[in-house]
Amino acid sequence: MKFTRFASCIAITAGVLFCRHATAQNLLTDPSFENPALYTTDGAPFVGSWEAFNGGAGTSSQNDTVLPLTGARDAHLNITSTNNSFAGFFQDVPVTPGVQYTYSGFHQSSNVAPVDYVSEVRFEWRNSVSNSEVSRSQTTPIPTAAYAPFSLTFPAPAGADQARIVYAIQTFSDAGTSNTGNVFVDDLSVTVAPEPSTLALVALAGLASMRRRSR
Repeated sequence: MKFTRFASCIAITAGVLFCRHATAQNLLTDPSFENPALYTTDGAPFVGSWEAFNGGAGTSSQNDTVLPLTGARDAHLNITSTNNSFAGFFQDVPVTPGVQYTYSGFHQSSNVAPVDYVSEVRFEWRNSVSNSEVSRSQTTPIPTAAYAPFSLTFPAPAGADQARIVYAIQTFSDAGTSNTGNVFVDDLSVTVAPEPSTLALVALAGLASMRRRSR
């Protein structure tokens, strides 16, 4: 009976911790691109909306309804037969030095095998007072023919109070390929990464208690 009560207590604690983790605050505004008015090219400030950018002719960055993963809209990046160019979008969010953050989302592309562009997913750690970049952390995941997840987790460095959340594609290459990329992005998230499992500590404490009782 005592064991049953203890097991129930552990289960309830696990449920509470899971719910807290599952509802971690997303720091991004309009993470699924459902509001086209928040996808702009109008310059600073960059908190609370997406800023699109591109390298000119043969490239584009837009909010459209072509291929969303969920909802009605997506972010759509395109480079067509253009070398040494780029397209992307970003948003700034507040961060605390030393705290780990996870940037995740989903992307898809019709240009696969071989890929002749590079996708960049990155944190640009910034200081809002000096309006300068402190450092950056990035990965270069390859989009697939169907929507697939990507994820990046890093701690904010000393001196950074903002993270610029960037997704971009680029063709800085002289390989003589078609230099074409057509990428869709949706359902982005930036959250504080979970701390070492409190649930594991609770379980260990429970085992120790059970051993003491058995003696």
